[in-house]
Amino acid sequence: MTDIIPNEKNLIKTRQVCFFYLAFLPVTKLLFMPAYLAGQAQEQLYLPLVVSFLADLSILVALLFVNGKLENQTLYDAFEKKFGVAAAKALYSLMAVFYFAKSLLPVFEHKLYIENTLYEMMPDRITFYLFFVVSTFLSLKGLKIIGRISDIAVWITAAGLIIALALSVGSADYSNILPIFQKPRYNFVNALFSTAIWQLDSLLFLPMMGHVRPEKGQASKIAFSFLGAGLVTVFFFITYYGVYGAIAASQDYAVTAISVFSVIVTNIGRFDYAAVFLLLFSQVFAVSVPIVMATKCLERVFDAKKSLFIAIAVNGLAFATTIVFSQQVFAALQIAQKYICPVFIIVAFILLFCAVLGGVLNKNEKTA
Repeated sequence: MTDIIPNEKNLIKTRQVCFFYLAFLPVTKLLFMPAYLAGQAQEQLYLPLVVSFLADLSILVALLFVNGKLENQTLYDAFEKKFGVAAAKALYSLMAVFYFAKSLLPVFEHKLYIENTLYEMMPDRITFYLFFVVSTFLSLKGLKIIGRISDIAVWITAAGLIIALALSVGSADYSNILPIFQKPRYNFVNALFSTAIWQLDSLLFLPMMGHVRPEKGQASKIAFSFLGAGLVTVFFFITYYGVYGAIAASQDYAVTAISVFSVIVTNIGRFDYAAVFLLLFSQVFAVSVPIVMATKCLERVFDAKKSLFIAIAVNGLAFATTIVFSQQVFAALQIAQKYICPVFIIVAFILLFCAVLGGVLNKNEKTA
């Protein structure tokens, strides 16, 4: 089957896509997002999360349906065939901008998290910026390396979450999430739409379309993996609010804070740091993924045979942006929630429409 797939360098397996979502979807939402949702919706924090996950899952199901209709073509190839080179380049340029913008807030979060939780004194800047060495290296490779990392990271993420939740469940008072429907509706709506920058992980599948080995039951396997990752994330948020209740909004680093009241941590020591470091490993790669996707899209836009200059340019721009906002992370967070999230939602619908349009037209062309 590999001879009919357009790019052997980017060939990945269905299992790896499943592991991709299981490994990386939860860890990108465990830093600032729990505290933000707790501040917006209090004990309702899991409701906007559930709704956004279901919406995201619906998008992924639509993309999986389209992927089955593309007959191993990439979305770029399908658009180029039907609408011309300019339309395909415009679509992938929009995707590149979307992924790059999606990468920035996680990078900011990751930097602040490392500097404020893993060090007693503020470290030198170079400590975090080594992250861009990893993201640049991954950007130079094909999508295949994301699949291989997912094969490893899924077990590390699972181990980290199991330890974190095992240390936290006993300290959580799950009655803190009751009553469910007491708070004003506008808090729920605002919490739902202002967290889009953390969501829309389904759209990370767009550059993978046409690069996944055909397999029986492929769509259901990937969709159920996405659903499983979402359910674990929701349970983490509920446990987090169960531990902190009304003061949950003041705990900015949920991964570190959730298990601090464990009896094991109190009697033995900071055993919870095992979970912190395990999840940190997966977070490094999860945060790199949108940067890698942006690079892959620009490779198609510029017909680049080698990704060196594009990878350096994309990662260099992310590096420069991080330096500019390194002391203004919370201000950047507010800007993202107020201005960028609405744009994200609009762009998500545009990309979904283009993907479905490409799949429908490809199907019509085949039957004609």
